[in-house]
Parts: sequence; C-alpha cells; structure tokens
Amino acid sequence: MATNCIYWLKRDFRLYDNPALTAALRDHSSVMPVFILEPSALDAPETSAFHVHAQCDAFNGLHKNITSAGGTLAFAHAEVVDYLDQLHRLRPITHLVSHMETGGARTYSRDRAVASWCQTHGVEWTEYQQFAVFRGKVDRNERHKAWEAFTRADLLAVPPGIDRLRVPDVYRTIVQLQGIDSVRSPDNSSPPAPAAPPPTATLTPDKWMHKPEWLGVLAEGPMKMMHFKKTLNEEQQSYIQPVNEDAAALTLHTFLEARGINYSKGMSSPNSAFYNCSRLSVHFAWGTISVRTVYQRVSKRVEELKAAGDPWSKAMARNLRSFLSRLHWHDHFTQRLETEVEMEDRPLNPNFWELKLENKPEHLTAWLSGRTGWPMVDACMRCMATTGFMNFRMRAMITSAATHLLHLDFRSIDKGMARLYTDYEPGIHLSQLQMQAGMVGINTLRTYSPEKQLLDHDKEGTFVHRWVPELREFTVKEIVQRDPERGLGSYPPVRVERKSRAVAYKKLLNDLKYRPGGEEINQRVFAKHGSRKGPRKRPAARRS
Repeated sequence: MATNCIYWLKRDFRLYDNPALTAALRDHSSVMPVFILEPSALDAPETSAFHVHAQCDAFNGLHKNITSAGGTLAFAHAEVVDYLDQLHRLRPITHLVSHMETGGARTYSRDRAVASWCQTHGVEWTEYQQFAVFRGKVDRNERHKAWEAFTRADLLAVPPGIDRLRVPDVYRTIVQLQGIDSVRSPDNSSPPAPAAPPPTATLTPDKWMHKPEWLGVLAEGPMKMMHFKKTLNEEQQSYIQPVNEDAAALTLHTFLEARGINYSKGMSSPNSAFYNCSRLSVHFAWGTISVRTVYQRVSKRVEELKAAGDPWSKAMARNLRSFLSRLHWHDHFTQRLETEVEMEDRPLNPNFWELKLENKPEHLTAWLSGRTGWPMVDACMRCMATTGFMNFRMRAMITSAATHLLHLDFRSIDKGMARLYTDYEPGIHLSQLQMQAGMVGINTLRTYSPEKQLLDHDKEGTFVHRWVPELREFTVKEIVQRDPERGLGSYPPVRVERKSRAVAYKKLLNDLKYRPGGEEINQRVFAKHGSRKGPRKRPAARRS
C-alpha cells in the first residue's frame, strides 16, 4: 500500500543513529523531510539568535549531506498545524514521523495541537525516542535498566534510500522562503564522512573562541539567519560554535584524541573549560549527534586506552570515565521534565509552591546585563552573551547569585538564561535551574561565593579582565579586597550583601521544607526523582 509520509524534522539534524529518519525510510514508500521554523518559536521569550544560528547551521549541514546523496530537504516558515494543513490539501498525508521531543509548555501545546490535527484528519503520527527518556509510567527503580538497554543498543547506520527523501512536485510551491528552495542535487554520491584530523589542537590566544581544527566549521547552505528577526552580531559570529553533523563528529574526535586529557581538571575554570570540556552539549541539544553514539564511542575509546597501558593513555582513560558518569545526567535530568510537565511554572517540590521572593526588576536587569558588582558573575554573563557557552560550575554560580543572593524567583530568570545558551535544551535547563535554586529539596543547597570562584578558577584574572574591561587596571587581590559598597573605578558596587542574603534565602526554604508535613513531601519527591546510583540516601531531617 502506497503511503505519503512527512518526516517532521525537529531537534534531530543528523543522518547517523536517527531512529525517526530510519523508520520513515524503512516503513514508507514516499517520504518528504521538512523542517518547520515556526514564527511563534522565533517570537518566544526563550529564543535568541544563538538558537536561530544553531538551527540554520544544523539544517544547512543536513541539507548538504542529503542533497549530496541525491535527496531533497524541505524548509518552511509557518506554524506546524497550518503547514500540515496546506500539505494535506495538496496531497493527503497518510503518516507523520518525528522524534519524541521533551520541551517546555510552548512545544508541549504545539505537539498536542498536532496530535489533535492528525486524529481529525486520519493521519498516523509515530514518535521515536532519540534519548533514553521515557514517556508514560516508568518504575523509577527500573528506569536505569531501561536507560542501559536504550543507550547500549546497536547504533543505526545512515539508512539506505536517502535519495528517496524528496519533495513531491505538488508541494513545491510551499517549500520556499525568500528565494530558498530545496532542489535535488545532481551529485548522487553518498554523504561524505567527516574529516578526522590528527590530535594537534591547541588553544588560541583567545581562550573563548573556537578553532575549526577542533570544533568544526559552519555549514554553507540555503537557510540564512538574515531571513529572520534574530541574528548574531559581528562579535558573536567570531565566537559562535558550529552546530552541524560534521562539526559534531569532529568535536567528538578531538575530545577523544586530545582535548579530553585534562577534562576533570579543566572543566571547572572558564579559562580552560572552553577547550577541555567536551563541547558536545550543543550537538545534543539540536540533535546533530546522539547521546548514545557518544556514550558508546567514549566507552570504546576507554577500553582502547586501557589496553595501551602507557601513562598518557591511563590519564586519558581516567578523564573519559569521568565524562561518561556525567553523560548519564543528560537523560536523568531530561526525564524530570518529561515526568513533571509543569516544572516550567512551579517548583518540583510542592513545599516551595508558596515561596515568595523579592523579584526586584532592577536586580534582574543588573544580573542579565552583567552589572551585579560581583566580577566573576558579571564576566560569565557577558561572556555568555557573546559566545553562547559557559561551563557547568559557572552556570551554577550565576544561578546561585540570582536566586540565593538577589532573591530572584527561578521563573523570572528562566527565559533570560535560556537566551544566553546556544545549547539550550529545556529539560536540562529547567532541571539544573531548579536544582541550583534549591527547588527540588532533595539536594544539598549550595551557595557559591563569587569571590571564592574568582580566586579558585581565575586567580590571574584572565577571564575577568577579558570580559569586564572596567577592571583591567586592577589586580585580582585589589578586586577581591575592594570595598563592596563603593565599587572599583567605574565598576559598580555589589547590589546586596552576600552572606546575610544567603542566610535569609536558606531560612526561607527551610521554613517551608521542614514545616509540619514537609518531610513527607520531601520523601515523595526523592522517591520520584532521587538518584538510584550508589547508596540510596534519604534526605536529611532538619537539625534542631
């Protein structure tokens, strides 16, 4: 029986190990792949030029690989249901295939609308997992087994029949945007394998700028940022990380062969993290490489290094094992959003639903613009606004500063933070945001001292001097020992006194967390979301 299948490309811009694409080509005689960039997504408060760049680059990379194999890749700038309606009127759709997305309220509502449209029009919509994240009821104690089974399953090769991905002539009139048209390439060769250069990558003088030899290059193609309202400025363009399938393969290669050697030691400081961290998070976020591909290739590399036995190989294996343990967190935290669809709008722990914070607009503005008076916090905020990246420890610190010290509700900083990250992924972002703000209630509340982070991770002042030019004439000692109420030169004083604000925030949370009935709620949250790796520790009761 002939079928007319639409492969709805979302956050899975790749050919290799793509369950949705593989199933579409396996099961259907006619497959039209289309990426639909929604005007509502461009206008959403969490969307920034970093995200538009990532989607354009990822699309162009996939477009190159599909057209080089003789296929066609369509693009549309429309709301999804409206566009499906247009397609259906021109030629009835029988099947819709996509990956299962775990997103915020906006994409959740959109997917529900798509499901309703499919039901109304008799279209069979099938969603395929691309992460080890599970929909519906899953026993928390058994979920690790399910994660293992998915993550260790055989990787899917580039599916045969890429040349069958094409836009039927009847649809041609609605796959254009300002001259963009997906046309079939005369080159019928297979998608080229990404280059694998020798591990000679070194840091540039500017530690925060990517180099093509270790992070890849931007993909040339028909989808240009200039067509959209949100575009990168000239400085951002010089720092932005490429986000396409070939760049993902190169990024993984240089991490496994060279950059990973100092992963554990180098991931905490923003001076070294841009090079020593894997830099794969952006590729996970937009689906230019799968988590399980990385997990399996890192695991294989660890075994190779162990067999080699020399000191360098042993050190590299040790660092890569550390990375593997953190890689598991990706799906663990994404699962939280899949399980708790309302966590965008309220704390995971019901004890904190009644929490009231100041939420002063002037504090939010100062934090977002990098004018809090804490140099390390401000340097991070300004760096992210230019590069679209920051390492985990510094993200935790800026969240701690916003919530514990400035007393901003996690919901008030959610969208502003999301806009700063090229690797914005709702499940990771919201889970980390709530955890660092103390809204989960089963983890130790950790308030980061901006001064200590400066002394520990930027003792020479390299990072702060680069991103906070007002302080370049001052040494780290002068910066740390300044009078916080008076500022330094043109740099502003701190907005609040750190220690008293941290104590006040902790008291606010503890008063709610340990009120009558509160500990029972904490135990329920732990049973649902607590880690099952290692000893199962109950949340500690409050000490009197």
